[in-house]
Amino acid sequence: MQTSHHRVRKAWLLFAALSTIAVLWTACSSRTPPTPALPDVSSQQMMETLERVLEMRPQMQQQLDMIEKLNPGTSTKCASSYPERCIPPPPPRLTCQDIGLHNFLVLPPDPHHFDPDKNGIGCER
Repeated sequence: MQTSHHRVRKAWLLFAALSTIAVLWTACSSRTPPTPALPDVSSQQMMETLERVLEMRPQMQQQLDMIEKLNPGTSTKCASSYPERCIPPPPPRLTCQDIGLHNFLVLPPDPHHFDPDKNGIGCER
């Protein structure tokens, strides 16, 4: 049996994954697309899928808000810039030393400035 914490975590992970896909697609859409890794999937099909994901984003946020209302005190307050880790948004502004993590995915905006060279990797070693 899943606890409310597990349900919240699953919902948050799904939201973070879909948000990451949307952000990465947006960042890469101005570049010349690479040869598709899956020859049976057209660029048009991929674009349609990503558009559906972007359309789902507000609904997913509503679901997360509802989970928070139904489970008060459950933390879903993670900055979307760090989809691999649940790092709270500022304030306060955290440093790499504060969180004790290295080499994790960072998406813009980077409110804690874990990725000063803007290469997408936070707290590089």
